[in-house]
Amino acid sequence: MNTFALDYETYYDKECSIKTLGPLGYFSHPEFDAYRVSIWGDEGTSFVGHPKDFDWSKLEGQRVLSHNASFDETLYLYGIKQNWWPSVKYAEWHCTADLSVYCGLPRSLKGATTEVFNLEISKSTRDNMSGKRWESMTDLFQKEVDDYALKDSELCLKLWEELSPKWPQHEREISTVNRRIVQRGIPIDYDLLTKNKDIIAHKLFEAENNIPWVGEAPILSRKAFNVECRKVGIEPPASMALTSEEASEFVEKYGEKFPFILAVRDYRRINALKRKLQSFEYATLDDLRYYGGCFYFGAHTGRYSGSGGNLNLQNLPRAEHFGVNLRHMIKAPKGKKLIIADLSQIEVRTLFYLAKDKRMLDLIRDCNDIYEVFAYRLGMYQPQEIPFKELEGGRLRHIVKQIILGCGYGISAKKFAQITGMSEEEAAYGVRLYRVTFRQVVKLWNDYQRRVVTCNYLQKDFSIELPSGRTLEYGKVKKNVGDNRTNYVVYQYRGGKKVPMRAWGGLLAENASQALSRDVFSDMMLRLEAMGMKIIFHVHDEFVIEVDEEKAEDTLKDVIEVMSTPPTWIPELPLEADGKIVTKYQK
Repeated sequence: MNTFALDYETYYDKECSIKTLGPLGYFSHPEFDAYRVSIWGDEGTSFVGHPKDFDWSKLEGQRVLSHNASFDETLYLYGIKQNWWPSVKYAEWHCTADLSVYCGLPRSLKGATTEVFNLEISKSTRDNMSGKRWESMTDLFQKEVDDYALKDSELCLKLWEELSPKWPQHEREISTVNRRIVQRGIPIDYDLLTKNKDIIAHKLFEAENNIPWVGEAPILSRKAFNVECRKVGIEPPASMALTSEEASEFVEKYGEKFPFILAVRDYRRINALKRKLQSFEYATLDDLRYYGGCFYFGAHTGRYSGSGGNLNLQNLPRAEHFGVNLRHMIKAPKGKKLIIADLSQIEVRTLFYLAKDKRMLDLIRDCNDIYEVFAYRLGMYQPQEIPFKELEGGRLRHIVKQIILGCGYGISAKKFAQITGMSEEEAAYGVRLYRVTFRQVVKLWNDYQRRVVTCNYLQKDFSIELPSGRTLEYGKVKKNVGDNRTNYVVYQYRGGKKVPMRAWGGLLAENASQALSRDVFSDMMLRLEAMGMKIIFHVHDEFVIEVDEEKAEDTLKDVIEVMSTPPTWIPELPLEADGKIVTKYQK
């Protein structure tokens, strides 16, 4: 099989842009034009020109690569439907951006080639292409664009040849399936979208009418806000951030009396909702499906992430805000249903698996309520006639849940108190009880910490091997000494830049349990896909599947069965899944 790297060059400007419209919204924009394609093959092909001039039959049965296949492959498939180029049955299409991040490198072609080949490439040509059509470019700039495009394809293939041996086949399949899921689109209730836009427009109008300096200064001008506060005889807080305790007290005290205070606090949030609704609208096509994005390996642990912009499906608000529920806009079409299925307490389970706490794993495997067996282990509960969930009106279960979810990664009592709202004395008791009871988890933290110190001393790279066969790579460990305290630091790529991360046992245990959870979840994604399930998106440990209404009950049973069965490489992991059939997306 031959391998060909492919890269499209397309028209874009401020309005006709993938950043605001999403891939299919961009491709279907009336100003869109795919005026160049470059192909670099390992058998000698070196082509750059208009897509209609390429011999597409060369790709029949071959491997195709792109550095951002979610763009290039999706454009190729869309273009077939528009008769822009012929359809060929390529064997596989892989994304070298996904390959790069799997290998711990920046996602961008520029960042990855700099790291791997110590080769600096400029993206200024692409920047200068903004707003320019091929026919309007000078001959000199056209040549510059062609050279730029062909070089990108050459480097894409070069990255593949250098890094692909490190990318396991199942990870390649995960990358491809994740892309297929995004390409399916998400059904949208467009009438509700329109209604929500009207609601938010009215809320913004109300807020603006309550802000006295509108038209004289920016709405969110801190200076104007401070002046108005002092004009009515009150001293403004240092910050109006939602997380500021001082601001919350200020709003509670003066908000009702002086409407401009509530208006300023809410304006930014209302405007953020407006931008999210616009993103839904821009990327929803005539088929009433939203086409967004989801990054494979969006984090160092391998977890997926939103693909940027104003709308992140990985972090949609759970509740209604200002009369708008974003989740409810995702609605099954007529004759269809949505199945929402998620793994229960997956990171708790993977943490205890990594800690080799067999006793706890056995108790979890045989229980009906995981927090009941944790309460038993903590010495806070003995089996009795009253159901555990009903004890103290459910308060005991809530406290146990806070301890189990909050104390597994070495949290301090002070931080635990802040998160839970407990008193510092209660929080200290919970942290101490967890550490005394679950000594093997504490041992896991300490084991990771000792290995960090050892790697620093020996000047070796630090890594964590996972049961899936994947390895979390951290590179060299740096030792920082100051203020009578020693810290160990590693560097990870975030947003294309290397940023420091404190390497300590609790955080590393969190990384490992999240990474293992991701691998378990991804294994399930491949199994569900192989069964023909139409996954339309996924969020952390949750799948959303579109299904024929009459098949919903049977499909839900099949999905729960798959999600309750661990991967073959970790058969001892006790799993539990829950699911429901809905018309509108909800938590």
